[in-house]
Amino acid sequence: MILFIRKIPASSKLSDLIEFVEPAIKGGLFRRAGAIINVRILALRDVRLRTVEFHGLVTIEPDAVALKAIKKLKGRRFKGKFVIVRQYFQRDWHNDLRQPHQARAGLQERERRVADRRRGKDLEFIEDISDYFSSSGDFVRRGL
Repeated sequence: MILFIRKIPASSKLSDLIEFVEPAIKGGLFRRAGAIINVRILALRDVRLRTVEFHGLVTIEPDAVALKAIKKLKGRRFKGKFVIVRQYFQRDWHNDLRQPHQARAGLQERERRVADRRRGKDLEFIEDISDYFSSSGDFVRRGL
């Protein structure tokens, strides 16, 4: 399962994300320990507001440990800033409710929303800044 850590500080490193998540996935006496499989930092530009947001993606196995980690990390501070931690969902046309499906096409539903609340049109993917680290073992930025 992939954890989505929203709006992390711009100075965050991969090692900082690992240190933030590791205590939440430790095993106990009767609990199974989890493992961090992958860590990425994404940079997104909001075209409308002209701001850049940084988000962390942490892949944890098994899923049961990841769900417990989400509960433990909610409401915690990451580098002095409150962050939102939730499960990351990858959208495709099968599970995207914004797309008209044939099953829903027969229903005469009236759209009650005045505007779309999602910012998908306004967000622009800049880059996966995880590549600015020299390797998985060495967390030194190359040149951002």
